[in-house]
Amino acid sequence: MRIVAQRVREASVSVDDRVVAAIGQGLLALVGFGRDDGPDFHQSPAFAGMARKLLDLRIFPGQGDAAHKFHCSLQDFSGQVLLVPQFTLYADCRKGRRPSFTDAGDPAWAAAMFERFVRHVDEACHGSVSSGIFGAEMEVRLCNWGPVTIWLDSTRLFS
Repeated sequence: MRIVAQRVREASVSVDDRVVAAIGQGLLALVGFGRDDGPDFHQSPAFAGMARKLLDLRIFPGQGDAAHKFHCSLQDFSGQVLLVPQFTLYADCRKGRRPSFTDAGDPAWAAAMFERFVRHVDEACHGSVSSGIFGAEMEVRLCNWGPVTIWLDSTRLFS
């Protein structure tokens, strides 16, 4: 599982020119599942670990002397989360000019995995959680705050 998390002032997802999800300050997280994760990945410690890591990253400012530092987590900051399915996080660009996506998870189980991850994050998060639509042609808008962009890979964090 891979996540690209961006600290944002605001973010939204539109499908067919209609906003389907939007947040204020918080995290926009692009979420992808790899072929090696498999359809039972939600039962692994890494699944819950990735949600915990996302919500506990101390990348938000604190108060007073900590106002210009990475001091607070999303939970401490009372931020919102927008989760967007993104199979292209598993693009393999080593050969030629067209990326290969053979390392991406099979949509037959990855769609359910994404929905489970959204529910898991929603249950663990103090703020609101919104999501994009798996398999849809989405337009993602964001105002990256910082900019702060963090890459999380379950195989590097939990193996």
